[in-house]
Amino acid sequence: MITKVKMPKLIENDEEQVVTAWLKQVGDQVQRGEPLIEVATSKAAFQVDAPRSGLLRAVLADVKSSVPVGFIVALIGAADDALPDVGPANRALVAAQALHVAKTPAAPKPAGADAGAPRATPAARRLARERGIDLAAVRAKLNVDVITESVLAKYLEQG
Repeated sequence: MITKVKMPKLIENDEEQVVTAWLKQVGDQVQRGEPLIEVATSKAAFQVDAPRSGLLRAVLADVKSSVPVGFIVALIGAADDALPDVGPANRALVAAQALHVAKTPAAPKPAGADAGAPRATPAARRLARERGIDLAAVRAKLNVDVITESVLAKYLEQG
């Protein structure tokens, strides 16, 4: 039986999260409770665990994609399980989220806020500060929206 892995609500006021990394690949065996995906919210980065053991059959959200809470991001099951068509459900969630965003007035920016500042997790900001890394340079070089510790590691590897 296929299990649908849905994007959980990680922070009360966030209705969507950004997929920052997949920790497993399609075809990998996963264990219940094992980290499966890394996501970033407006406040922090989290790892989402596999809800059951089995084979990771499908990944339905790309890295760097912003998906609404409840979006089916992956399918886990046995190799011979038939894959359900989750496209209509996911498209409906995305459409509902887009409608909600369109109806919500934009919040005013706080005085002195730098709209061009790179978005980064608290751990990534700490690491960048400790190593003297310019987050704007990381964003420009790797073309990422949210900088995590794994993004900084990739930046350091590339020199």
